[in-house]
Amino acid sequence: MSALYLDANASMPPVPAARAAALAALDVVGNPSSPHALGRAARCLLDEARDAVATALGAQAREVVFCSGASEANRWLVDAAVRAGRTIWCSPLEHPSLAKPAALVPAPLRAARPEDADVVCCTAAHNETGVVPELTELLARVRSDAVVCVDAAQACGRLPPLPGRVDAVVASAHKMGGIAGAGALVLRGRARALPAPWAGGGQEGGLRPGTEPLCAIAAFGAAARAVASTRAAHAALAPLRDRLERALVAAWGGRVLGADRPRLPNTSALVVPDVDGAALRIAIDLAGVCVGFGAACSALAPEPSPALLSLGLTPAEAQATVRLSLAPGQDGAMVDEALARLAPVVAALRTAGKRP
Repeated sequence: MSALYLDANASMPPVPAARAAALAALDVVGNPSSPHALGRAARCLLDEARDAVATALGAQAREVVFCSGASEANRWLVDAAVRAGRTIWCSPLEHPSLAKPAALVPAPLRAARPEDADVVCCTAAHNETGVVPELTELLARVRSDAVVCVDAAQACGRLPPLPGRVDAVVASAHKMGGIAGAGALVLRGRARALPAPWAGGGQEGGLRPGTEPLCAIAAFGAAARAVASTRAAHAALAPLRDRLERALVAAWGGRVLGADRPRLPNTSALVVPDVDGAALRIAIDLAGVCVGFGAACSALAPEPSPALLSLGLTPAEAQATVRLSLAPGQDGAMVDEALARLAPVVAALRTAGKRP
């Protein structure tokens, strides 16, 4: 039985152009920092990708800093704020790559409200529920001199670019049709004054040390050039998502998190009642369906998701929350097969739980 992939928020399958670009970049053997002919060829490939990523994110090429992914970019922002002595506020729905380092920020640098912060961080779309926060309302609350940072890892391939008031934008290649190993940090406006938090080589204008991973960045550029079609393909997934979640709520009971709020068109988070979360993970995997439980970076952690707890769930509910995230190209036949495999799972667990 082949596995059905319903975990695109963890990693979206690469678009064909990104796969081809990564393979072609393997033949470019120069280091982008080298001044000779092969180094210049590598630098040309890097610059072309930077232009494409900047366009996809609504930025200028000079504002794009390549890094290893969204997790590094989020950590960069927290560490830069601390190094600069800036107070920081983060929304309760942040990815662990930002929430965990932010929790370690010294108490004097933690702001209780966005209005009081020098640096304000908010996700553009919550990775676990797909909920899209009211960014416009937040922007109306922050100070005019505050640095506004938005983690758009889940949004950049699914939603339009962010408003120009956003000073720092975080993106990840493999969340928008590239391959893992590359990401981008857009630094513009007030964010340009943040100091580089880590010393190292002079790559990326001295803001991020380390030789750029050319294959991953070339694939990132190709995915960025295809972003308009990727966004349209995601928008077309909303009816399939709705059919999937309606059928599973009917079969399992429970509820859909954020059902009454704007959400990513491909994402459902279902709270499944009266089952053990660990048993549910195993049962769904044995049914041949790949789904998400919490953030991909922390899905193996035993503790419940802090973001889900902030939404009012109990620890047991948070651990029994299933995230279903569709990928472009999936269709009704795939949804029918997923339902055939998933619908009986919870009833079987409940029956087993009642046996003496």
